[in-house]
Order: sequence, then structure tokens, then C-alpha cells
Amino acid sequence: MELLTYSMEKRGSEPVYLYIYECIKNDILSGKILPGEKLPSKRVLAAHLGVAIITIENAYAQLITEGYIQSREKRGYYVSEDMEVLASPEKKAEDDILDKAAVSGKNADIKYDFSVNSIKSDSFPFDTWSRIMRKTMLDHEAGFMEAPDGRGVPKLREAIADYLYKSKGISVSASRIIVGPGTEYLHHLLIQLVGRSCFVAVENPGYKKISRIYETNGVRVLHIPVDEKGMTIDRLKDSNVRLVHLSPSHHFPTGSVMPVHRRGRLLKWAQEQGAYIIEDDYDSEFRFEGRPITTLYSMDHSNVIYMNTFTKTLAPSIRIAYMILPEKLFSKYMDKLSFYSGTVSSFEQYTLAEFIAGGYYERHIRRVRNRYKKCRQEMLTALSESGVLEFITVTEDKAGLQLAISVKPEYEKQAVNLDKRLLEKGIKIVPVTSYCYSEGEKYKNSYLLYYSDMDRDRMKEAFSYIKGLL
Repeated sequence: MELLTYSMEKRGSEPVYLYIYECIKNDILSGKILPGEKLPSKRVLAAHLGVAIITIENAYAQLITEGYIQSREKRGYYVSEDMEVLASPEKKAEDDILDKAAVSGKNADIKYDFSVNSIKSDSFPFDTWSRIMRKTMLDHEAGFMEAPDGRGVPKLREAIADYLYKSKGISVSASRIIVGPGTEYLHHLLIQLVGRSCFVAVENPGYKKISRIYETNGVRVLHIPVDEKGMTIDRLKDSNVRLVHLSPSHHFPTGSVMPVHRRGRLLKWAQEQGAYIIEDDYDSEFRFEGRPITTLYSMDHSNVIYMNTFTKTLAPSIRIAYMILPEKLFSKYMDKLSFYSGTVSSFEQYTLAEFIAGGYYERHIRRVRNRYKKCRQEMLTALSESGVLEFITVTEDKAGLQLAISVKPEYEKQAVNLDKRLLEKGIKIVPVTSYCYSEGEKYKNSYLLYYSDMDRDRMKEAFSYIKGLL
């Protein structure tokens, strides 16, 4: 039995246990690890790779579930005897490279990637989560044998309601919270509640997936320009818009915050038109200074649909999101859609409920918030030390996992195709124009820099290259 050696540096933003699982699976499929061959013990492999034992335990558990390996009592872990080699070692190695690039979105030539928009996998509290999972299995045996409530299990909805009250001052009955497997599913529910004949307004620039969800369902979408105060309201007047999607507390991608007077105008418009506003509060937990910004929902319960997700703060693989429906829409939901079965595993819901109710989620948020506040400051320091601030302007709103930068007008000529030229140097940045539906001219020299996956020294090196091109 040989020790398995994998480079942790190649895993990108993928959780460690999934990366190890993928590596072992690929070695089995390519024939590098043969059927019947014994694998290292969890303790030995964890020490060899420099990871926690629970990480190896989770990787092995996934391999067992999918039939790649077997656990033999008091003997260890072995590759399944009936495992066939599905590809030659040469072809499999080539496929692995292509698959890995497709999954992570990374190019092998990229040395400095400022496009990674997620928290680091080592921020996830694997030990706590695993312990709660085991406890959940024992505490909720009966619940696993029942079809989950279409709105989500009551215990999770109650935990969410309690968390919202403590953290954001939102007072809501748990009965009006709808849980789903990601915000995409929740938008599909809203389409059925509001209907396909009306218009939906989205921010321009903005998160394009939202527009695509509605358009592919036959709903007409208006792209409303955004300024330094968020979505402009005038374009909504005299329109057939009955549903507006926006992120007023931290607009993506510009980072603007909608001030209270514009919020008031927006809410008044919604009341007069009988329209609904979807308040997407997607990264409100990552506000690094001051109190959380008051939500639109707190200002108006009757016309605002509050929506949030745990994907951003916990892990992309935890597909649990939720929304709060206003009373009228909730009544309509109960009349038309309450027959739907639950769409999220009860096991995951009970685990998350305990994670929130036990105070673990709040502690996790405080920990990652402090960590990324430090990362944010490191990026600002690296920008300053590299001298690149002479050529760019930084939008610093002390929130989110990215900085928005713009090349100063006097250096626009040098900035032509800056992102493409940087990519040739192995530096990947995100142009704001990629989030524009139209009228993107004013953002042609604006970019996003995500800082969650890069340390200060490497940031400084990359910024020196950027300065050299300007």
C-alpha cells in the first residue's frame, strides 16, 4: 500500500474533502489504484496530506456511497473488486485536466485569479457540521420518514425567523418563510404567483442569471440602469412592471447602497402600482463596519419579498435559500402552490436548523467576517504599496467580497482591453461590462477584484503587473 500524494495547491476554491475524493476517484478510474487495493487509513492519509481526519473521513464516505471503495470491518478501506477501469490512464489524465478547468473555471496559465467569488473552503466549520449531522440523525429519525413540508421543515423556518430578528431586526412569522433549493427555485415560484403577463425589472448592470430565469419562462424583462444610488426609479413609471428585483443594501456589481429617500420613492411606487419588490439580501452578512443596513422589508411588509441564501456564507454545495412572502402573496401561495412537496432534504434542513439555533451560524459569520475584513484591508494595502492607486479609483463601501475599481480618465487609452492583456500575463480580473445588458459604455474601464482567494504578497505582485500595463 503506497501513500496517496495530492497537491492541495491545485484544488482552487473546491472544499478539501471533495478535492481529495475527486483525486482518489480519478486514480481508481484511470487504473492507478487497482480493484481490491487497500487504501491508507484515515489517520495516516490525513497526516500525510496535512489535513484533518474528518476531511479524509468525509472523502472516504463519499467514495463508499458511490461504490468506488468498501469499508471492511477491522481491516480498513479497499477499492471495490468489481470496479472497472473506464478509461486509459493517458486519456483519463487528459480528461481530468479538462474537467477540473471546467469545474473550477480556472485556466492552468492563470497565476493570479481575482475572479474567485466564494469564501475559502477552510472557512467552513466541518467538525461542527459533522457533529451536528450525527446528532440530527439520532434526534430526527421519525422526521426523515415523513415527506417534508413544501415550505420547509418548521424547525428550520423557526430558526431562520429567530436569526432574522436578532441580526437584522426583521420580525416575521415562521409560517410565511418559504425554503427552497437555491434562489432559482424561489424565482420559479414567484413567476407562478405573479404570472407571466407582467414585466419584471432587473438592475443593469446586475446578476444576469436572474434575467435569464424570467426570460426562459416567457416573462418580459426590463433592464433598469443603476447609478451611484442604486436602481433609478423614473424608468419604472408608466410601465407594466409588477415585479422588481434589486439588491438595495449592496448592489452587485457596483457596490452602491440605495439611500432611504430613494427607497421611500420605490416603496411608494410599488404601493401605488400594486407591484412587488424582491429584496435580494445576498451578502448582507459581509458588511464590515457599522450596523446592518435596514432592509426594505422592515420598511414595508406588504409589498416586499425578502430573499436570502446560505450558499454565500456557508458553501456553494449547501443549496438552501429562503424568502418571506407578503401576506397577499402568501395567501395566494397557500391556495395555488401548497400542494408542492418539499424540495430540500429534511436531513440538511434539520442540520442547518440546529446549526443556526445552537448559535454556531452566528459564530461562523463573525469568524469569516473578521477574516475577510482583514483580507479586504490587505488588498487595499497591496494596492497602495504597489503604486497602482496612481492609475485607478477604488470604490470602497466596506462590504462584500470584492472591490470595484475604475481606471482614471487620463489613463483610459492605456486601459484598452486591459482584462485581456492581463489574462495573457496570467492575471484574471472581472470587467463590470460582463454584467451589463446594454449601455455599458460608462463601465468600460471598471473591474471587480475578488480578494477571498489571494494573500497580500501575491496581490502586490499582480498589482505591479497591472501598473506596468498602465
